[in-house]
Amino acid sequence: MIKRTTNLAKWRGGGQSIKPIILMLKLHGIFKRHSSPNHLMGKIIVLGLGSMGRAAAYYLANYTNNQVKGFDASIKAVQEASALGLNAAQADVLSNIKQLISDSDAVISALPQSIADEVVNEVHAAGVPVIDMIYMWKYDESKARSLSSGSIVIPACGWAPGLTNLLAAAAVNELDEAKELGIHVGGNPINPAPPLYYSLLFSLESTIDEYVRPATIIRDGNPVLVNPLDTIKPFETSLMKGEFEEFYTDGLSTLVKTLNVKNMYELTIRWKGHLQAMKLLRDIGILSDKELAAKVLSSALNRGSQDFSITVVEARGFINGEDAMVRYEGIDYASGQFTSMARLTGFFAAEVAKLLLEGYIRGSGLTPVETIYSGDLLELILSDLRRVGIKFWRVERQLAE
Repeated sequence: MIKRTTNLAKWRGGGQSIKPIILMLKLHGIFKRHSSPNHLMGKIIVLGLGSMGRAAAYYLANYTNNQVKGFDASIKAVQEASALGLNAAQADVLSNIKQLISDSDAVISALPQSIADEVVNEVHAAGVPVIDMIYMWKYDESKARSLSSGSIVIPACGWAPGLTNLLAAAAVNELDEAKELGIHVGGNPINPAPPLYYSLLFSLESTIDEYVRPATIIRDGNPVLVNPLDTIKPFETSLMKGEFEEFYTDGLSTLVKTLNVKNMYELTIRWKGHLQAMKLLRDIGILSDKELAAKVLSSALNRGSQDFSITVVEARGFINGEDAMVRYEGIDYASGQFTSMARLTGFFAAEVAKLLLEGYIRGSGLTPVETIYSGDLLELILSDLRRVGIKFWRVERQLAE
């Protein structure tokens, strides 16, 4: 169990208010929250223009005063980004990364897991701040040590992990002591169809990995690895009608290091029926062969566009000596050209990049997003996300014994 605002103290900037920083910048004429639409704050490069990267670039181009340009090796991805009015170009990111980011003020990396590490290291070595959606998805101490200084690196900065990390820091810090943190998330098709009751909403590689990679949870203060599909639980919510189930997934990311809570876990939500089908595929060996799994799932799953995403981040512990719970929850739907998952992932990463250039976020080296938590920062982020229809509600209540 932890004390309020002390759990993040070991990380740079953890738990402190950003108000003095903002006031100082305003007094010196350096920063204005609402700048002129014609005044550009800086240049942000988006590497990777898949659905998440396109969403990030779109948010930056339409809701911030920053210049943005995106790159992708796929001409199709570039064409789809250009169709949205975005400044996009085809490029082999790994071969040309120094040239692509040479005059940028920040980089958002929305690239596949297979090259994320290399890209983050290259950008960091060039001295450019980087926000990556997938890097350090699973916390790695050796990687953290290698990024202990230099330009800021904000890892695992998407929806889950990412936005959920920030909400977790908020929920935990609003308790006097926290003993349990549960993160329940899931992006699902609005109209599920048998036999799998699911659609492909993000990369196939990451989708398969979710069902086979052992999940790290914290149980009685110790990290424990659990097989994702060994435990399937019912999930009930007032946010969406229907029957749902959930399973352990490996989404705590840096929270295993930054939060000192005795019990922590992430569970991913699916329509009832999906997890039993995936467990069968695992039990007959299909999921253990990634090539075969990719072939089977790519033919069985349609590429989804009409989805919804549920987010529930709940901390339990004590307030004034009484059992209490603080929960942040929300539901989002596909809108316009973007799935809900792309909106939550890309828009949040873009919002973090925006606030970084505006001076709200500061740090050096590896800086998990939850370590820069303050009530003021959370309020700014949630307020900006509400402008694009992404809403969260806070619930606090005393728990009966």
